[in-house]
Amino acid sequence: MWQIELVNLLKEEIELSVSVLPEELRGFVREPLTVSRRGLSVPNKHDPPWILLPLIACDSIAGSPEKALPLCASLQFFMAAGDVFDDVEDNDAPLSLSRKYGTAITNNVATTLLVLGEKAIARLKEKNIRDSKIVLILDIINSYYLKACTGQHFDLSHGNKLDISEKDYLDILSLKSASQIECACYTGALLATDNMELLDLFKQFGYNLGMMLQITNDIAGIINRKDIANKKITFPVIFALSKTESAIRNKLEQYYVNQPSNELSVEQVADILYDTGAMHYTAIITESYRLSAAEVNEKAENSGINTEKLKVFLK
Repeated sequence: MWQIELVNLLKEEIELSVSVLPEELRGFVREPLTVSRRGLSVPNKHDPPWILLPLIACDSIAGSPEKALPLCASLQFFMAAGDVFDDVEDNDAPLSLSRKYGTAITNNVATTLLVLGEKAIARLKEKNIRDSKIVLILDIINSYYLKACTGQHFDLSHGNKLDISEKDYLDILSLKSASQIECACYTGALLATDNMELLDLFKQFGYNLGMMLQITNDIAGIINRKDIANKKITFPVIFALSKTESAIRNKLEQYYVNQPSNELSVEQVADILYDTGAMHYTAIITESYRLSAAEVNEKAENSGINTEKLKVFLK
């Protein structure tokens, strides 16, 4: 029940920000906000409420999630902008805005989302947040999204290289993806406290939660075969390439670099990733991040924080 109430409040906040736009542009801007795990999407009852993280972080300390609504809306605008730019850069999503409307309109939509993200932060003033903290939060958000841009640059420049190490891949994930979850937890907590020890716990929680989420996505991409069909180099593939005997490794390499002599089907690649233990190993890595997040959550609880709603993300 509490999730539905907060989701509705967040949607109202987002719609309020978007309402300043002309109707035609408003329709384009709302579109990337309606996809899964974005602020105007239909909640999936089986999925943790990722869009509510800043609200839950603030609520767990101060018991007042409503004052974090402008922050939460802002981060949804930034994330949606990142999604749109990512689709343009990857050019691999048939239902993306760039495929439907062209690059020019798509870039303008992403730019509009960025500006809305900046403007939403200013609404914290209406929640009686002092100016110095608003400026600090804006600086923190921009710093985290510079990390995300850096991670995206490394990802794009690396391309689908087969020689990427496990460590390098995790480093890119931490910059590109986990940084956004860490930002949501940290800034949400910052609205409720100035206690540096507590804030550090929320940063750690967000980092581990973000890494867990992204590697879980890698597992899902193999299970549903989408990442295999798109020949995307993800964590299970990196493990399989480093641990598989030469004959099978050569076939995997041929598949992922589109060599004409490749003989593997999508299902055969999936079988290799399971048979070599790559999927099992990836699941172990995912669990290690979940356990680290749970350990941090327990420390926060021992510090007097109400972590019940945060535990939803660890199930």
